[in-house]
Amino acid sequence: MILELSISNFLSFKNEVTFSFEATSDKTLDDYYVAQQEDGTRILKMAMVYGANASGKSNLVETFDFLNNFVHNIPEEKETETPFVPFMFGETAKQPGSFELFFYVNGKKHRYQLKIDGNTVFEEKLFTYPGTQPATVFNRYYNAEKKISVVEFGPKIKISAQALEAIQLKTLKNMSVFAAYSQVNISIYELEQVSNWFDNQFLHSIDPYTDLTSFSDHAIQNNEKIKKHTLQFLKEADFNITDVLFEDKIRKLPEEMLRFFETAPISEEERARIKKEKALHVEETIFTHKIIDKGNEELYTLPENRQSKGTIRYYGLSAPFFHAIENNAFLLIDEIGSALHPLLVMHFLREFLKKSTQAQLLFTTHNMSLLNEKEMLRKDAIWFTEKQEDGATELFSMADFNFRKELSFYNAYKLGKFGGVPEL
Repeated sequence: MILELSISNFLSFKNEVTFSFEATSDKTLDDYYVAQQEDGTRILKMAMVYGANASGKSNLVETFDFLNNFVHNIPEEKETETPFVPFMFGETAKQPGSFELFFYVNGKKHRYQLKIDGNTVFEEKLFTYPGTQPATVFNRYYNAEKKISVVEFGPKIKISAQALEAIQLKTLKNMSVFAAYSQVNISIYELEQVSNWFDNQFLHSIDPYTDLTSFSDHAIQNNEKIKKHTLQFLKEADFNITDVLFEDKIRKLPEEMLRFFETAPISEEERARIKKEKALHVEETIFTHKIIDKGNEELYTLPENRQSKGTIRYYGLSAPFFHAIENNAFLLIDEIGSALHPLLVMHFLREFLKKSTQAQLLFTTHNMSLLNEKEMLRKDAIWFTEKQEDGATELFSMADFNFRKELSFYNAYKLGKFGGVPEL
């Protein structure tokens, strides 16, 4: 589980800001919201971020994605630029950015630190917490004089001189120690645990333009348990879908399209087949709908392109939802309400809180009506982004404000009591 993330000089985050999943002493909805770790730390399963357009909500999601991608990214060359983007207004444009992530893997607390610019990783550190004090897993820094990255492991990490040299050689100045480790044939328990966590329990973010249908199609076809979950997922959301099928369709190609496939990046066997048949074989997703006509139950099928955008969006969310719950993973959704009715969003959130044990959900939204649902909200789970005069993003929680419990979250936010709204 993720505890907190601190960011400075990245995208719209000029000065250091910290987003935290740590629960306050508030006991509201503890049974649903809070997962207590072995060391007593209380972590929220869900948090939401409000803010005006261009205030930095999506940049928070992108920051999590940046770290997840960077950890395992292997650049093509040592001079390939890193994906780092600094705060571009002012002197910070030429300075490195810093990140600090606290998280739990198999119940043990970890801390990952990174200092980076568009060309070089200056510092990278990983710590574990066997007790209250941290123990170093690795400490990596850049030797500017020799123009190399130096990797040092903690005194309790078992690693041979040959293995250390292998990792050292693979650790280019523009890549992570984790990426270097993935290229050598050795196993270091502490690194393996964290690497697997990034791979399997830190999911890539979902935005309104993410093609989720293909992901869910593939998951359903290969896992009957996921298909069963998806059908129940759709049924509970009041869709009259009873089954999802996949049919092989043949689509004839006009002459101008055939010329395209002569140079397309496909196998020679597939190219020859297309030339001979003058057609494409495509798999089409078919949904079975149940209707009641004059008291009689009838089943009809409709292809994916005849479904509403909301149906397809919710169907697409089913597999990521399942993966997060089953694997105690971290799920990020930017603009969760895209194409969905507000009540459907509420259902999704309730189901997540109900079924999660250690899974986490972070989402951004403009849907103010959620703030009326106080029976499923905690102050520390509601965050805001606000753009400052210099263009930088400020990030803060509703828990930072003192007010009576009777106060309407909705009305207070609408009136600008918490900030995070456009000034019109």
